[in-house]
Amino acid sequence: MLLASGVHPRRLASTEFTEVIPGFCTPTAAPAELQVIARVLQREAGPGSVISHATAAEVLGLPLPAVQRYTILKQLHCTVPPERRRRMGPQVKVHARRPEATRRWLGLTMSSPVRLLSDLAGVLTPLELVQACDALIGPVTARPRVTLGELTRLVEEATPMPGIKKVRRAILAARERVESPKETELRLLLIGKGFAEPGINVPVRAPATGEQFRLDLAYPSLKIAIEYDGDWHRTDRARFRRDRRKDDVLHELGWRVVRVTDSDLGSPDDLLGRLEHLGTPRLRACR
Repeated sequence: MLLASGVHPRRLASTEFTEVIPGFCTPTAAPAELQVIARVLQREAGPGSVISHATAAEVLGLPLPAVQRYTILKQLHCTVPPERRRRMGPQVKVHARRPEATRRWLGLTMSSPVRLLSDLAGVLTPLELVQACDALIGPVTARPRVTLGELTRLVEEATPMPGIKKVRRAILAARERVESPKETELRLLLIGKGFAEPGINVPVRAPATGEQFRLDLAYPSLKIAIEYDGDWHRTDRARFRRDRRKDDVLHELGWRVVRVTDSDLGSPDDLLGRLEHLGTPRLRACR
């Protein structure tokens, strides 16, 4: 298409453009979005293919480790029937598999949720797989969503396939309403250390002002709130002010607030000691 629009072959061969699919280039300085590249792959280079594995996960906005992301790997994943398997260049990893259930989104045919999770199970840690499950059933509206009940049923009914056992274990730890991978990591850390499972994104309303907040994790009966603070909580001044206002209101309502950073997740002893001191419930008897 670039040739047809008058771009000279020498320009296409220069660093000004990057070949993302055999025969298709994108400007190096302003590359096309992943879903656009995947759409061209399906329409032009591999008609009838299914966008799968890490590519489908990234298009859906699921959390992935950096080493699995397209910006690092520079490789697309697609699946085709065995009889139609063929090389599509180093930029495309072709997987051979019989036709099965798919989903349509953003003009793409992609792997079904269960197949996608099973494929990811081969490259993700148990924690990362739970984070992917939480994202699929989470409140984000920018992607097709299934409920935890629906996903659990689909996984239970799935035929044997590589990775399905890991997915079944991950589903047991998955929860709805989770808004970030770090919330998942924090929740599983608490449970793994013997604390009761906290509530997720618990709503709190200030009676005097009508202000409404959500608590990342909480034990409402004891008024213990646990908030994860990413870097943006510190660098975004508006977010910082909202957090301080939130803390003020919660303290006025009798809540005790524990703020957690990424360093706490890496070295959690001080965090766990503080939660113990606050009387955070053990086991699953108290919510």
